[in-house]
Amino acid sequence: MDDGRVKAFRLLKPPCVELSQAALRYKVSKSTAKDLLKCLERLTETLLAVSPSLDAKLADYVFFPLSHVFGESKELPPRLLEHALSCLRLLIRQGWRDRLSSEVGKQLLILLAFLAGGSATDSKAKQVDEDVAAIALDCTASLFHSSVASSLGSHSAVLPENVPLLGHTLTVILDAILNPSATKVRLAACTSLHALVDGIADEDALRNFFPGIVSCLTKVLSSGIRSKTPWKVLQGCIQLFDQILRKILTDDALFSAGVPVRTSTADESPTNSWITATASQVKVALSTVLPLRYHHRVDVQEALFTLCVSVLTDCRTALGNCNSMILEALVALSSHATSEDGQRRSQRLQQIFASNLDLLEVLKDSLYDWTVTLPRVVTSNDGTRQTRTLEQLSTALQLLSAHDLDMRALNDLVTSNLRTSVASAIELSSTHTITSIASESAEVSRVLQSTTSSGGDQIFRPVIFDSTSQGNTMAGLQMLVKQFESSTMSVALHRSLTESLQSTTGNQQIATLWLMLELMANQSPHDSEIKQWLNLPSDHLEPLAEEAYSFSLEILDRSAYDEAVDWRLQALSLEVVALQAKHQGQDFRPELVDALYPILERMGSNNAALQQHAVTCLGIVSDSCGYPSASELVVHNADYLVNAVAIKLNTFDISPQASQVMLMMVRLCGSAIIPYLDDLIESIFAILACYHGYPRLVESLFEVLNAIVEEGAKASPRAIGPATRTTPSPRRPYKPTTIADVMARLHLVKNRSDRTSPSSNPVPEPDPEISSTPEPEPEPPQPSSAENPPPQSKAHTLIHMITQQTTHHLSTPSPPLRRLLLSLIASSLPCLSPQSTIQSDNDTKFLPLIATLWPHVTRHIFSPTSSSTPTTPPADLPTLLTALQTLTTLSQHGGSFLLSRFSDLLPQLQTLYHQLEQGMLHEEKTLGRSRASRGIKAKTWDQMVGLVVSMVEYVGITREMEDGVFEMMGGEALARRRDGVRGALEGVNPDAVWLLEEAKRSRKEDGWDEEMAKRKPVVEGWEFRSVEF
Repeated sequence: MDDGRVKAFRLLKPPCVELSQAALRYKVSKSTAKDLLKCLERLTETLLAVSPSLDAKLADYVFFPLSHVFGESKELPPRLLEHALSCLRLLIRQGWRDRLSSEVGKQLLILLAFLAGGSATDSKAKQVDEDVAAIALDCTASLFHSSVASSLGSHSAVLPENVPLLGHTLTVILDAILNPSATKVRLAACTSLHALVDGIADEDALRNFFPGIVSCLTKVLSSGIRSKTPWKVLQGCIQLFDQILRKILTDDALFSAGVPVRTSTADESPTNSWITATASQVKVALSTVLPLRYHHRVDVQEALFTLCVSVLTDCRTALGNCNSMILEALVALSSHATSEDGQRRSQRLQQIFASNLDLLEVLKDSLYDWTVTLPRVVTSNDGTRQTRTLEQLSTALQLLSAHDLDMRALNDLVTSNLRTSVASAIELSSTHTITSIASESAEVSRVLQSTTSSGGDQIFRPVIFDSTSQGNTMAGLQMLVKQFESSTMSVALHRSLTESLQSTTGNQQIATLWLMLELMANQSPHDSEIKQWLNLPSDHLEPLAEEAYSFSLEILDRSAYDEAVDWRLQALSLEVVALQAKHQGQDFRPELVDALYPILERMGSNNAALQQHAVTCLGIVSDSCGYPSASELVVHNADYLVNAVAIKLNTFDISPQASQVMLMMVRLCGSAIIPYLDDLIESIFAILACYHGYPRLVESLFEVLNAIVEEGAKASPRAIGPATRTTPSPRRPYKPTTIADVMARLHLVKNRSDRTSPSSNPVPEPDPEISSTPEPEPEPPQPSSAENPPPQSKAHTLIHMITQQTTHHLSTPSPPLRRLLLSLIASSLPCLSPQSTIQSDNDTKFLPLIATLWPHVTRHIFSPTSSSTPTTPPADLPTLLTALQTLTTLSQHGGSFLLSRFSDLLPQLQTLYHQLEQGMLHEEKTLGRSRASRGIKAKTWDQMVGLVVSMVEYVGITREMEDGVFEMMGGEALARRRDGVRGALEGVNPDAVWLLEEAKRSRKEDGWDEEMAKRKPVVEGWEFRSVEF
């Protein structure tokens, strides 16, 4: 013995002797389990310390005291058995290794089978602790890796006396694998079974165990999807399945070179009947295992992929009946894996196909079956199945495209079923219902006007697939179309789609155009330029793109309001136009003559999705054609847009397309396009004169005119004419007239009369005691600006004409149209006011316009047909509110020109004010002040107060009007809008304002008398009386 072994023996001897004595004393109840546990812990520490020096003899020496412990295993606690098994595992791995005798190996196998599975006859020993069973199975695995395997199965034939022992051990292991409650035990059992199968070299003996092993593994794996089986257990069972198949059913084992398979059963060699029966049973087992290809763990998928590859490569002949379903599983595993794993698995499949070309035909048959079932799968409610089927089809096409195969038999079927599938998915799409927009078109135009080529969302939203599940379906179909484009079936697919685009209808036509669009989208915009520069043949997609573009223009040329044209077909046509613009770049500019008008028309659609598509299309087209923004594109192409609209208007085409296009043009371009619209405005008023009985038509045309006026108002004053002052003139503050003012005025009148008399009469000097106001010196004559007036801008003239012509239509019976016309007038006045321009003849045109507008506007405020009484407001409050707003704007820009008119109108204003005030107060009592403040009555009363304030500030009031104004404003208006109303009234007569406030404080309400009494000044000997008004 060398020094290491001697030293190890000396260290092991004391704990072994101590353990042996403790075990013997335990048998006669002179020692406790705690004493045994201490001895086992000391022995375990010593074994770990001397493990490098252990050999078979030392292992035999140490095993002797352990045998006493195992003899009392029924009575010992689990923790003590765990330590004993840990010592045994060290002895097997580090001590006996490959020198374990056959007899000791058998005894250990029996012992470990008992500890792992309990006794089959004794019910008390049936229950086994999980930790003890796991360590026992781990020891069994170590035992099979040691020399016991040589004595049990590594020879040419397993000895008959060993078969029952192996069978019993295998049964214990399989029962442990099937135990669903102990994951640790199941994992240890998988490791033990792997060692058993690997350790038995006798294939004939292993064939006897094959059915039981496969049955057990199938039970575990078939429930892997439905139950919560740990993924490590599934991975281990799949690896075991792969291991035993490669051990039993490989072509090398069954069909060795030059050794034919026998048909008799004279010996233990496999026969054809056994192979056939086994293959059929294995196929059934595999069919229950292959659903694990959709398991969420990559480890399980990878183990299953290895199993499938083994079946195709190593068991090609024996399990040839499984090729179809194995290929389907491999395609599925390659399709829904991550990019790196999927690429690696696809490369491995390509290697398999290269070694066995017959598998390509099998894959073609699977592709045929998947294509046949595709329409039914797409229309099902199972979104997961849809995604998986589409992924499998794409992967199969990708694998087949790498080989030069004849796919003509599949061309027609694939094209037809693909179009039918897309049409079926469109039929189920929820976007079939048109969604109306709630916001006005101006909102979209304002977004577009600020959008440049470097910003904004230029991605089309899905038209036919909008929900999450449909989005996954669309992504799968897009991937499938991309694979078709790269396969040998692409030419046939293009030809079929081109031929069927015009002949199909409904959802089939939408599906065809969508497929063509997806095929075109897969082409890079620079491909055609590169091929043209290199003088290469043109792309086969060009005929498809030209056909799709031509068809799209035909669809867009039809009215957006034509119910016969599906809006989704129009949206897809817009996508085709945008894609064509991307591919052609600035070469697409000549095509704008045909494409721009329909795009603008769709921007005015009532369908939110179609309108958003048109907005996105216009942004893409402007970007592709090199324009900085969408408005610049429209301005640069305004000539033929205006011509196109003019042709429709001049021919009295009353369809809504022209008005929608004009509206979008104005909203996009703003005031820059107004000078081009003079002929169009005249045509609009001509149509209004002929078709004034069509409310919807009249309203759409006035929307265009209103947009022109609004854009002109929003523009800078330079867009209308040279600017000087854009704010109204301030009010003239009230100043009481004194005697000196009267004498000065009389003296001035006398001087003027003297100038008109003969010059011989002397001019008397003014009496300085009568007037201190000096006579103003005559100013030198100034050259009149009317002699050389600056020319008016065309925009100013057009807005003036629109405003003047609008008055003839204010008698319309439609309340919404009346409100629109009144708003138009209010928007135009700031542009036409002489305070916004310095053009000399502006006063001569503006003041007559004010005089023309006055009776038309006031008629809608004091309508004789309005159902109102002295105490109730009119019924049509929205129209009244708009009319008050317009009259307020008139007062702000008309100034003192309207003084006499407001003086005549004041009694009616007082009556209307009190009606609105009573209605507002009644609404507050009913609904509460907070809610009523947001109602139409409160808004109308508030606007009435604003009108009176504007009249006082900008028009002015006479002495006779003061009482009426203060009577209106001195109540609720002064209390609720104290700052604005008080400032306006103080500018007229601040003393009257003070009197009103004092009068209110002196009224006997709300406790004001007591408060005023407390505030009386107190002076000794004097008493102050209350002031009464």
